[in-house]
Amino acid sequence: MPVKRSKMFTVGDRVVCIDDKFIQAIAKLYTALPVEGVTYVIRDLVIGQHQPGSQGDVCVLLIGLVNPKANSKAALERGFSETRFRPLEEIRAKNKESRHERAPKPPELVEA
Repeated sequence: MPVKRSKMFTVGDRVVCIDDKFIQAIAKLYTALPVEGVTYVIRDLVIGQHQPGSQGDVCVLLIGLVNPKANSKAALERGFSETRFRPLEEIRAKNKESRHERAPKPPELVEA
């Protein structure tokens, strides 16, 4: 089975957390969780744990957040699904667009 690769990120990318909602059973496995709206830097990309026999999703490991290793044969650090993040530049572009859409239109000039 081919290894999944991230289509969105590479190591060193700056990303913004867009989803920091974790169910309690999952949250208790971590010592540090990302916070929505906060910018992070990716320090590594790994394949996350999934059910036995199936390949996990691409997960990111973030600078400043270090978590315990999983109880698996590989014993890798627990990461976060890449779907919980967006590239910083994408977020900036969306914010710029929304500010532009909300800006009041300048008054029309009427000739006297």
